[in-house]
Amino acid sequence: MQAGIVPDWVFVLPAVLLVGWIPTWWGSRRLRWIALSTAAVVCGFFVVIGWQTTGPAPDPRTLHCSPLFACMDYNSVYVLASGLLGLVCWVVLTILTLMAEIVVSVRRRA
Repeated sequence: MQAGIVPDWVFVLPAVLLVGWIPTWWGSRRLRWIALSTAAVVCGFFVVIGWQTTGPAPDPRTLHCSPLFACMDYNSVYVLASGLLGLVCWVVLTILTLMAEIVVSVRRRA
C-alpha cells in the first residue's frame, strides 16, 4: 500500500454518522442527542484504538523516522484518521443540531 493514498474505508465512519443522523430528525429530540452521544463515543474509541495499536514508540534515532507517524503501521494511522475525521463530522453535526433546535424552538414560540 502506498503512503500517499488513503483507503476508502477511512470515510466509512463519517458517512455512517451522517446517514445515521438524518433519520433521527423524524424521531424525538432525545433520540437525536443519544445518537450524537453514541457517535462521539465511537469516534473516541477509533482514535484510542488507532493510537494504542501503534505499539511502543520506537527510537527515532535508530529507525531514521520522525517521532509521530512515520514509524507507525499505516493501518493504525488509518484507524486514527477515521476517528479524527469522525470527530470533525460529529462536531459539525452537533453544531447543526443545536442551530436547528434553536430555530425550531423559536418557531414554536412564535
